[in-house]
Amino acid sequence: MRFRTLCLGLTALIVAACGSTPKQAPLDESGYWSVQGRVGLWAHGEQESANFNWQDCNDRYRIRLSGPLGVGTTIIYGDAQQVSLHRGGDPEVTADSPEALLASLGWVMPVSALRYWLRGLPDPDAPHQQHPQEAGSATELTQYGWTIQYQPSSERAERITLESDNVRLKWMLRDWQANAQCNRP
Repeated sequence: MRFRTLCLGLTALIVAACGSTPKQAPLDESGYWSVQGRVGLWAHGEQESANFNWQDCNDRYRIRLSGPLGVGTTIIYGDAQQVSLHRGGDPEVTADSPEALLASLGWVMPVSALRYWLRGLPDPDAPHQQHPQEAGSATELTQYGWTIQYQPSSERAERITLESDNVRLKWMLRDWQANAQCNRP
């Protein structure tokens, strides 16, 4: 049960990091967008998965993670100054950044890069290697010791796999929307 809690917290924080990085070109002029999907986490021989709904509104974000039928809902919201995590009846957890919140759970990952990676871009603040593949196959990016593979289906990737050492995250993205609304819990 402790591993499950840690994995759900890790997944929540990784998703939360998406809103705390420097601004990048939005999907439209408003800069408000959202995406839904599913994320799977494999670490240390165990696995977890969650549904997610991520709303990004330029300087703030709100992410909702949940298991099957909405069980175990976690809500993360934040801005450039603070990130907060809510889980059921548990006390709210806050930190100055998603990285700090993740570190408090015992994990060290370049979570701020995820906002770029999910959108098919390298983090502009760090060296990277990009490996374009043949048409119709995965494109690969290497950064911060992570390998990111993109399975495109249209203009945006629908499946993204991140791997480093003994951790693997698989993202299934759907329903990208411009002009999303950001709501607090």
